[in-house]
Amino acid sequence: MDAPSVSPYPGFDKSGQYYTPRKAPRVRPEAEEFATKNAGSINLFSDVKNTFSVGPPPSPRCITYEAKQNYEKGRKGQVSSLLGGDGPAPEPDSARAPRVRPEGQGIAEQHKGRGMSSLMTSSSDMPLSARPAPRVKVEASDNAELGRGQRMNCLLHDPKTLPSTPKPVPRIKPEAGETANLGAGSQMAKVMFRYGETPRSTRAVPRVKPEASEIASLDQGTRMNNLFTNYGQQPQSARPAPRVKDGQDYANLDRGGRLSRLMHEGDKMRGDAKPPPRAASASGRSNLRKGKQGSISQVFAETSKWQIVPTPGVRSAKVH
Repeated sequence: MDAPSVSPYPGFDKSGQYYTPRKAPRVRPEAEEFATKNAGSINLFSDVKNTFSVGPPPSPRCITYEAKQNYEKGRKGQVSSLLGGDGPAPEPDSARAPRVRPEGQGIAEQHKGRGMSSLMTSSSDMPLSARPAPRVKVEASDNAELGRGQRMNCLLHDPKTLPSTPKPVPRIKPEAGETANLGAGSQMAKVMFRYGETPRSTRAVPRVKPEASEIASLDQGTRMNNLFTNYGQQPQSARPAPRVKDGQDYANLDRGGRLSRLMHEGDKMRGDAKPPPRAASASGRSNLRKGKQGSISQVFAETSKWQIVPTPGVRSAKVH
């Protein structure tokens, strides 16, 4: 059973051929060609259905056979024939004939890279280049041999074989011979190798006045020695007399007496005066006494008057 076709709104075109009327484009005659180009070819919102006919492609203008073959390869490609194995065999590369003159043949061979290849792979097997004869005078032959690396060879591998450089005779006066000997390194050798065996150098007599001898003695290390070794046995420094007039009690408290009494004798310190109890009746005074003295002592005193005698089969009874 077909469902009844109901129009969604009045005037609905069920055939689908209705198009919204469009205004005619205002195009001048000389611009009609450009307007047609800019209209496009899809025509989604046009009521005119254009049909386009694609003509056959033009024939290629290939004059020679090689041009025709290149055109076919560009159109069809050659990957499929290479993958399938039915393509033509690749043409062998024809090496060009070298354009080298006979007199430049040696230079051309060297530029092919054989010299650098031999230098990188078989450098030790290559012959040495011819060295020109050195132009050295007879009196300079020894220095020339040393300049070829002999001195550096001995310095790196066997420096003891090198001869010592001649030293000039020192120009020293007789009275400075001892000082010159120390300056040659003997004094530093004692410091580096025999430090504990060297005698102490003579000390000059201190120039201290008699009234400053005590202070000079302390500055020689006596004060620091006493501070580290006899710290508790040192005499106390003299304290100046306190300048207190009428506040001796407060001065004593400020010395630590108040805090000492608070820590150790707190019960002996004076407290604030308590107000008198406001208990007018006898029951109030009894409750006040119980609050101050407690009632546990009365409970213990009352229970101590009784004695509990356990009897088998009978409940415990109190005996006065």
